[in-house]
Amino acid sequence: MKAIRLSLPCIVSIFLLTGCWDRSEINDIAFVVATGVDKGEKNQFLFSLQVPLPSSMGGAGSSGGGGGTSGEGPYLVAQGTGGNERQAMEEIQTKLSRRVYLGHRRVHIIGESLAEAGIKKTLNAVFTQPRSRISTFLLISKGDAVNLLKTQPRMEQYSGEGMREMSKNSLNMTVRSALQDLYREGKDMIIPMINTAGTTKTDKTKKEVQMQRFAVFKDDKLVFSTNKNESAGVLWLFEKMLKKSASFPVAKNEEISVQIFENQTKPKLKIVDGKPTFLLTVKTVGVLFENEPNYRIEDPQTYRLVISKMEGQIKKEIEAILNHAHSQGVDVFGFGWYLFKYKHQEWNQNWKNDWRTILPNLKVTIKVDADIQRSANSGIVEKE
Repeated sequence: MKAIRLSLPCIVSIFLLTGCWDRSEINDIAFVVATGVDKGEKNQFLFSLQVPLPSSMGGAGSSGGGGGTSGEGPYLVAQGTGGNERQAMEEIQTKLSRRVYLGHRRVHIIGESLAEAGIKKTLNAVFTQPRSRISTFLLISKGDAVNLLKTQPRMEQYSGEGMREMSKNSLNMTVRSALQDLYREGKDMIIPMINTAGTTKTDKTKKEVQMQRFAVFKDDKLVFSTNKNESAGVLWLFEKMLKKSASFPVAKNEEISVQIFENQTKPKLKIVDGKPTFLLTVKTVGVLFENEPNYRIEDPQTYRLVISKMEGQIKKEIEAILNHAHSQGVDVFGFGWYLFKYKHQEWNQNWKNDWRTILPNLKVTIKVDADIQRSANSGIVEKE
C-alpha cells in the first residue's frame, strides 16, 4: 500500500508532463514586418503584408543578404481582398505555406484614398488583430500603400525597416497614439506621410522612401497634407526638433543652420470676454553649424540679429500649420483637449459643441525664445 502511495505522484506526472501540445516552429511561421491597407472597389479592403525571406536575408557563413529569388529582393509582398481586413488576410493565408504572424509588425501604412474615406475601421482592426501590437508605427502613403511595401531601399534589406527608423525620427506616431487622438475631445490626428522617391532628381526608379510631409485629419478623414513650412511647424509644435537642423535666411542668398538640442512648447490659457485665447511659448536652443555669411555671433548686435531671424522663421512655420488647420476647423495641437482637461465645465457648457466653428477665429499668440549657446563655426568676417 505504501509503495502505491509513493508511485502515484509519478504516475500522475506522466500524464501532465507530456511536452508542448501547441508548439509553433519558427520555420512554420511567416513573420510580418510591415502591412498596408488600401481602398478597393465596392467597399472592399486591399490588405498587403511584407515578409522577409529567410533564405535570401543572408547570415553567418553566407555570402551576405540581398538578392532574393528571381531577383525580387529578400522579401515577399502578398495582397488579399475582403470586406474587412480579417477576410483579406485570410485570403493571403491561402497563398502562403506558413502561418501569418503579426507579433513582429513594425509599421502599418494606410493608403491615401482610404485615409480620405476614413481610417477608424482600420485602426480598430489593428487593435483587435491577434498578437498585433498597438505600438506599431502608423503612416499614411501618398498613393497606394502596397507601392511602399514593394520598394527596395539601398540601405536596408526591406522597406519596412527603413520606414520604422524614419518613423522614430519623426512624430513617433503609433497606432495607440492615433487611437487616443481619434477619441479625444478637441484633438485631431496628424500622421506622418510617406511616398516613394529616387535618391537623385534624375533617378526615376523610385526605390527609396521619403518622409517629409504630414497628413492632417478631421475626425478620421484626411483633409490635407502639409507643405514644407507647415511640416517644420508640426515638428516645433510637438517638440520633435531635437537633433534636427533648422535653417533660416539672414542675408541675401545666405543662410545660417542650427542643430537643435532643446525644444519645448508650452501653452498658456487666458479667458477674454468669455472666449479662450492662448499664448504658445516655444523655447529652443541650438548649436550653430552652418554660417554662410560668416557672422561673428560673439558680437552682441550680430547675435541679436541672428536670433531675431531665427525666432521669426520658427514663428512663421508654426503659424503656417495652425492657420491652415484652424481655417478648416481642425485642431492639430489640441487646444480643445487642453480646455477639456483644465476648464472641463466651461468646455462642456460653452465650447464643446461649436469648437470646430470657433477654431477659425481662435486667437493664438506665438512667442519664440531662441538661443545659440555655442558655435561650431566662429566666422571670420563681422557683418551687421
